[in-house]
Amino acid sequence: MIEAGREERLPARSATQPGRRRRGAMFPYYAFRAAEAMVRVVPHRLAYRIGDVAADTVMRTQPQRFEGLRSNLRHVLPEADERAIQRTARRNVRNLVRAWIDVLEMPHKPGLMVSRLDIIDYHHLQGALDRGRGVIVVSLHLGSWEHGIAAYNKGHGSMALLAEAFDPPELFERIARARNALGVKVIPIDLAGMRSGDPRTARMLGASALRDVYKVLRDNGCVAIAMDRDIAGNGEPMEFFGAPAPIPVGVVELGIRTGAALVPVMLYRNGHRVDATVYPEITYDAAAPREAEVRRAATEALRLFEQIIRDHPDQWHVLDPIWPSAQPSA
Repeated sequence: MIEAGREERLPARSATQPGRRRRGAMFPYYAFRAAEAMVRVVPHRLAYRIGDVAADTVMRTQPQRFEGLRSNLRHVLPEADERAIQRTARRNVRNLVRAWIDVLEMPHKPGLMVSRLDIIDYHHLQGALDRGRGVIVVSLHLGSWEHGIAAYNKGHGSMALLAEAFDPPELFERIARARNALGVKVIPIDLAGMRSGDPRTARMLGASALRDVYKVLRDNGCVAIAMDRDIAGNGEPMEFFGAPAPIPVGVVELGIRTGAALVPVMLYRNGHRVDATVYPEITYDAAAPREAEVRRAATEALRLFEQIIRDHPDQWHVLDPIWPSAQPSA
């Protein structure tokens, strides 16, 4: 309802709203640039301490932003009371902010990033590469994945990253350039465009990213893909921590279809260092019935992921709820 005497002002006010919306959408980009300038001059350990204070402040003033995280942790830690869940969530958000500080430091302190990376059991990855069919690194949003991938590419080898494009595009492109400068090939997948466009557009956007993945694998390269978030919305329901959750099993199917090895790699935060731990390859039988074999191999990956997340719940950074409302089994 419009009050009398205000109709004439409405068009002028509404005409400015696109500009206001644009300025609001650009706030993350400008905030990122400001934080980037800070970490360029602030010592690494002090930057982490500042990040801890920022994380605690956001947790205290905007607790609703982390309800998805707390919901996920209740599945991971079903016997924990709410105080324990809150303590774990607090450590989790602190570690998440530290992960973003690692992203901010990428273009300015590459030598520091390489020196802080320890690779454990690399022979699992090397053995898979020796077969010459490429490697899909199956992983989680856990620890300091940005630091680990960037440092690996800068000082040890080559690994591409399948990454969801996000708004504002200026921020995504700036982070992608920082990754590229360290040798990380970013394969963007425009999920927002796929969801909002017509079916033909969605297929074209998805096919473009898939072609880039195929090219890396054909050249016997590595592509890192996380399996713990169904960002495309087409995951298969599978048991995860005792309750069904949508899992992007297409990662496994891609490996079987191309003949690439499936090698789990986790990037654990260990104080101010990062432990890149390579796990034994998840094997598959390409001649077996495809759907059943995809689910079998995906189940093997999920059992490994469950143990890793149970051991490091404060490093599993998924803020959106993974599970529907059903509660986990004890």
